[in-house]
Amino acid sequence: MTLSKKFLLLFGILIFYVVFIAYSDFQEFSINISQFEFSYLPIILAFIFLGIIIRGTRQQLLYKQIEVFISFKTGILLYISGLSMIVTPGGSGELIKSYYLKKNFGYPLAKTFPVVIMERLLDLAGIGGVLLIVGLLLGNYNIILLMLILLSVVSLIFVSGKKEKLFNFLLSILEKIPILKKQATSFSESYQVFGELTSSKIMTKTLGLSFFVWMTDAIMIYFIFIGFNLNFDIIFSTFSMYSSLLLGVLTMVPAGVGVTEVSFVEILKGEGVDTAVSTSLVILFRLVTIWFLTALGFCATRYFLKNN
Repeated sequence: MTLSKKFLLLFGILIFYVVFIAYSDFQEFSINISQFEFSYLPIILAFIFLGIIIRGTRQQLLYKQIEVFISFKTGILLYISGLSMIVTPGGSGELIKSYYLKKNFGYPLAKTFPVVIMERLLDLAGIGGVLLIVGLLLGNYNIILLMLILLSVVSLIFVSGKKEKLFNFLLSILEKIPILKKQATSFSESYQVFGELTSSKIMTKTLGLSFFVWMTDAIMIYFIFIGFNLNFDIIFSTFSMYSSLLLGVLTMVPAGVGVTEVSFVEILKGEGVDTAVSTSLVILFRLVTIWFLTALGFCATRYFLKNN
C-alpha cells in the first residue's frame, strides 16, 4: 500500500468516526465517556494483554510445527508488530511478519506465510464457535444455521491441507477475488506447509489455546459493558461483540471499520440502549482493541527493526 493510499485510508477512517460520533451528539458522547467507570480500565487492558500472550504462544506453536525456530521474546514482539497492520482488509497486512522472518532469519515467505493464514482461520473458527454456542443458548435458529455454514467452510479449508485437489480448487476461487488475488497466488506454493499446520496434533493444541483467547475477549467486553453500567449478561455482551466483528471481517473492509461499529450500535439499540451510550461503548471498545493495539504494534515494529 502506497503512502498516499495509507493517508487516504486513515483520512477516510477519521471522517467516519467524526460522523459516527456526531450522529449520537458530541455533547452526549462526551458525557457518557466521562461517566465511564475508568477503574475497570486496568482489568480490561489486563485481559487484552493476556490475549496477546496467548495468541503469541499459539503463533510460536505454529512456527515450531514448520521448523521455524525463534525465541519466545522475538515471537511475541513479532506478533505485536503484526498488530500495526490490523487496519488492512482481513488483517492481510500481518503478512509483514513473514517479511521480517525472511529478512532477519532467512525463512522463505512460502514457509511462513501459511502461519498468518492459519491464525486468521483459527480466529474465524473461534468467532463462529462462540456464536454457535450463543445461538444454542438463546435458541436462535438463524444464528445456529449461519454459524454452521461458516464453520463448515472453515473446516473445508482445514481439510484442504490434506487434499491437494481441494486446496487448488479453493485457491482458484480466491484468485478471482481482486483483493485476495496476490495472497492466493503466494499461497499456491505453500500446500505442504499448510498440510503440516492442519495436522490433528497441532490443531488440538492451537484450538485449545484459541478457546482461552475467546474467553479473554468475552470477559474484556463484559467489563466494558459494566463500566457503562449496562446490566446485560456475558452471553449478550459476547454475542454483540462477536457478531459485529464477524460482519466486519466478512466485508473485507479494513479492520471492519464502519461495518463493525454501526452493527454493534444497532444490536445495542435493539435492546433499548440509548444511541449515545451505544456509540460511546463502541468507540471505547474500538480504541482499546484496534487503535491501542495498532499503536502498540508500531512501537514493537520499531523496536524489532532496531534490534534485529
